[in-house]
Amino acid sequence: MMKTFVAYLFSLTFLTACASDSGSPLNEARSAGSLVPTDENSLSAYLKEAFDQSSNGKPNDEAPPEVATSESESADSAGSSGVSGTNLQESGVDEADLIKTDGRYIYSIDKSEQANTTGPADEVIVENPSSNSVRIMDSQGTGLTQVRRIKNPASDSQLSGLYLTEDKTRLVAIASQSGNYYGSWFYPGSFANQRTDLLFIDVQNPASAAVKTELHIDGALISSRRTGNTLYLAMRHYPSGYPDPAAAGNENQDSTPPPAVDFLPTYSINQGPKHPLVLPSECYLQPSAKHSASIITLVAVDLSTDTDTDTPTLNSRCFVGSSEALYASTEALYLATTRYDYQVSGDNVVYSPGITTDIHKFSFDALNLEYRGSAEVRGHLGWHQDRKSFRFSEKDGLLRLLTFAEDQWGTAAVDDEGPIQGGTVETSERLIAPPDDGSNGGPPSTTRKSPVLLTILKEDPNKTALQQVAQLPNKNHPEPIGLPGEKLYASRFIGDRAFLVTFRVTDPLYILDLSKPTDPFVAGSLKVDGYSDYLHPISDTLLLGVGKNAIPDERQGETGDGRGAWYQGVKLSLIDISDPGHPREASKIVLGKRGTEAAVLRNHHGLTGLLSGDTYRIALPVSLHEREGSQTTSIKPWSYYNYSQAGLYRFDISIVNQTITEIPPLVVSDYNQHPIGQNVDNDRSVIMGDNVHYLHWGQFWSQDWAAQGAITGPR
Repeated sequence: MMKTFVAYLFSLTFLTACASDSGSPLNEARSAGSLVPTDENSLSAYLKEAFDQSSNGKPNDEAPPEVATSESESADSAGSSGVSGTNLQESGVDEADLIKTDGRYIYSIDKSEQANTTGPADEVIVENPSSNSVRIMDSQGTGLTQVRRIKNPASDSQLSGLYLTEDKTRLVAIASQSGNYYGSWFYPGSFANQRTDLLFIDVQNPASAAVKTELHIDGALISSRRTGNTLYLAMRHYPSGYPDPAAAGNENQDSTPPPAVDFLPTYSINQGPKHPLVLPSECYLQPSAKHSASIITLVAVDLSTDTDTDTPTLNSRCFVGSSEALYASTEALYLATTRYDYQVSGDNVVYSPGITTDIHKFSFDALNLEYRGSAEVRGHLGWHQDRKSFRFSEKDGLLRLLTFAEDQWGTAAVDDEGPIQGGTVETSERLIAPPDDGSNGGPPSTTRKSPVLLTILKEDPNKTALQQVAQLPNKNHPEPIGLPGEKLYASRFIGDRAFLVTFRVTDPLYILDLSKPTDPFVAGSLKVDGYSDYLHPISDTLLLGVGKNAIPDERQGETGDGRGAWYQGVKLSLIDISDPGHPREASKIVLGKRGTEAAVLRNHHGLTGLLSGDTYRIALPVSLHEREGSQTTSIKPWSYYNYSQAGLYRFDISIVNQTITEIPPLVVSDYNQHPIGQNVDNDRSVIMGDNVHYLHWGQFWSQDWAAQGAITGPR
């Protein structure tokens, strides 16, 4: 990851060396980042200024690109006893995934690149099937039987996620044109003419399922969530066709700007006429941020609409600016974007260590969306897109947030002088807050630096801003969360506790006590080998960490994989958290050698979990690397091993005995028979009673959970 991060810095230097900071200078006081309502006149003037700046090759978008490409307690969305569902961050808030189930039928997106032409003739799905399709599988009987395949009607978009409505009668498939959302972040024009499609599929009779309605929306999808019968989308749209003020012969350079509504996103039904998705009076501006022509739209879609007779009902709000992440509780949506400050010195870009993140809250009640305030907090959300929402949690109306701060080269560089409120002064060396004696919840200026910050926010009485309730470290609890040089990896909020992992050579797991929101503190910590990139609650007393084992780099002057250690195989670590002050590693398993990967390390939907009595079942798609290379003469910690096999690895976790037991894996590919099938990033699984169904490269394999019977598939 260090190589990727350094490459990002140099690429960002190239992209922004010619960009001007149209926001506040680095030495000027900064506001709290609130949004203000706009109208036709103010929005059109704002867009004109943004276009004037970007026309000279000066993009003003502020969020960083990601390593990954673009999407409380763990829960599942199946809602059926004995059947697993999508692994969710928040109970009651569904997330789009490549696979959904109603307890009998499995709905999946075929992401394969090859046709299934193996097996008996009656098992061949179709001749040369398109991978851009939805498959419907019946679980009754032996293995799975396909009853329907629905091809995406649009050849210029790719299916990316599914939702199943609460009554299980409609499936909503999301398709997008943008394949690498974050790779194009600093090129706003890449988001012009982008479109996101919603396909409403009637599945009352799965064998005859069909697309009933197509909803086409301008913009690239950032993320989505579903609560009840309402689907929420966060979109990014960049207007196209604005008159170039620098174009030769343009006689209207100084004339009144065109109407703003002409540049706002639209939507259409079934390829019909386009309608405004949002009006200028439903939009906001962020005066404290850089001018940007990018438009972020929150769209609420009513899924209870009878798509046989009516068109979907929508409601939207927008703001002009940036957003890189979406977090949703059962009551509100939070949009977040990290501000990147820089100074241009010749051909080099110097970044301020005072990185901050803007948070915007929108409450919702079905289709009703209401802006409730913003805050600007220290630090950023990291580079892993799938992990950003896990930095957030809302409980009892309070937003709890974890951020990480570092300088250009990855060294911790946050001064904990308290919140950004009133004004701050930035230099190229540090972020300086107003003098603070601790009365506002922040520690005095002599406090040690902390790589990780906890911030707790609430709405102000006027519901126009988010006020800080507490921050950690603080005057009463000045000890840093993490050590210099460590980075923030996994994080998870569960009830009144926050769990987070920092890493350089070993994995310090920190447990934060949030039971008194005005006085949070570090309850305990634990150091173990390796690190966890994802945390999963097993019970009230057990937490599962999934990441990588690691070996410290003992060579003088070397830094391992950029963090003082060399990654090894995939590690499962079972942590006893019954005593928060003294957590302990109760059990662990390491899979494979250096080079081994698991789907859950890229996307939390890659883990399937289901409680069965006192046993918690876990299924993980894994690409195992453990073969020595033919040229290998001696094995070192930095030596990569060759690919061995890919399959679904299964584990029984005993809640009583606090142990992890490995079940023989369901292997579907190995280096001899299927060398091209080793990538497991798009693999998923479903546990149904005592059986498990594994989706790999668009095809299904099935077996009993205990691995006593034969494997059936591919289907």
